Amino acid sequence: MEKKNQDIQWRCYVRLFFLIIFAAIILGLFWFGSRYPQLLEKAAHITTLTPHSFINSMELIPMAEQHSFLSRVFASFVNWIWSMKIGMTLGLTMGALLHTLFEFYPPKLTGNIYLNTLKGIVMGAPAGICVNCAVPVACGITRSKNKIETALGFMFSSPTLNFLVVSMVFASLPLVFGIIHYSLIAVVLLGIVPLLAWLYRKQSPYIEEAGTCAVNLRDSFCKETILESLISVLKTYGKNLMSLFKFAVPMMLVAAIISSVAVELIPFQSIFGHVSFIGLFITALVTVLLPVPIALEVIVAHHLFITHVPAPYVMLFLFTLGTYSMLPMIYLWKEVSKKLALGLYVIFVVLGIIGANLIQLLM
Repeated sequence: MEKKNQDIQWRCYVRLFFLIIFAAIILGLFWFGSRYPQLLEKAAHITTLTPHSFINSMELIPMAEQHSFLSRVFASFVNWIWSMKIGMTLGLTMGALLHTLFEFYPPKLTGNIYLNTLKGIVMGAPAGICVNCAVPVACGITRSKNKIETALGFMFSSPTLNFLVVSMVFASLPLVFGIIHYSLIAVVLLGIVPLLAWLYRKQSPYIEEAGTCAVNLRDSFCKETILESLISVLKTYGKNLMSLFKFAVPMMLVAAIISSVAVELIPFQSIFGHVSFIGLFITALVTVLLPVPIALEVIVAHHLFITHVPAPYVMLFLFTLGTYSMLPMIYLWKEVSKKLALGLYVIFVVLGIIGANLIQLLM
């Protein structure tokens, strides 16, 4: 009897075993085959890198050869997709995997907003993906009835708190830039995210009830054969992956088109000629929305600094590029809350301007 119970208990976690294997394969290929080699190369050559554009880090179509407005927009669009292809693939595959995991094994939800935010930060910091590629993962978290603060903690920590990105910031710019930048990041993660999550819960109390009523499906899992468990995992994962693909990919393409047009239309060089509130405000309105690859904000900020662009604009680009963008904004608008999406946009614009003014006072 005891042996039979042990066999049943073991079978309850076969699906989890398969999901862990899938996660190890996906993360192993991404981290060691792409992300960390790329970040290590960027970190090693940060002082010599020149950005191709404000929105992409790789060129499939050389921008220098494009002279007409439409050809430059098209080249920028293609180069953005080329720069994002690996990160977005990871975001979709891991987002679907987390959705599947939490669907099979609903997490024990807690009312501690700070603890939930910390969970997101702990998952996000080592992931090393840009805020845009983090959107499918965040979507997988919220669709599986996990907390919004966990999703936000993941999204905002992944592009900013990775140890290689942190080292690049402090290696490529004067110390004061890094101190202001990470002080603002701390305000976002430890202050604004918990506050907005608390306000969101007050306005949407029914969200709290969803997790507490989650059905424990493991009783049925315990009666499955190993093959049945594998088939069930693959079917559910495929369904969740297709759902995320239909939601995220059109959103990515729209963001790429809008940002490609914006970087060609906005006269940044003219704005950089004079530091003014209007100039900082207009720049922040645009840069907060630009969907950029991970660490591009550091490369751009360093390039602006060594080309003697005024420090407030350098600080503005460092903070506002890569921390938020139109992709997380669209995701939050459609899946979570319109007020939350707009509120975060305003907050990042305001914090960017505050950072720019602080650097002007200190330098």
